[in-house]
Amino acid sequence: MKVIELERAHPTLDEVISLAKDELVVLRGPDGSVFALSQVDDFDVEVELLKNNPEFMMFMRQLSQEKAAISLLDLRKELGL
Repeated sequence: MKVIELERAHPTLDEVISLAKDELVVLRGPDGSVFALSQVDDFDVEVELLKNNPEFMMFMRQLSQEKAAISLLDLRKELGL
C-alpha cells in the first residue's frame, strides 16, 4: 500500500494510476479526507454494478425466499448416491 500525502506531494493522475497498477494507493488530502485507488478487474466491476442494481437485488431476494424444488434426500436418490 502506498500512501500519498497531498499536502506535500502533487502527483499527476497518470503517476497515481501507474502506482495503482502494482498496489493500493491511498491519497490523503490536506483536510484529512482519504481516498483509495486500486486496480479492479471486470468481475469486480460487474459485482459493483449488480450490487447497485435494484431490479437484480430484488430478484436475488425473491430467489433466496423460494423453497427448494427438490429435497436433498430426493436429489441423492435421483443421482444414485
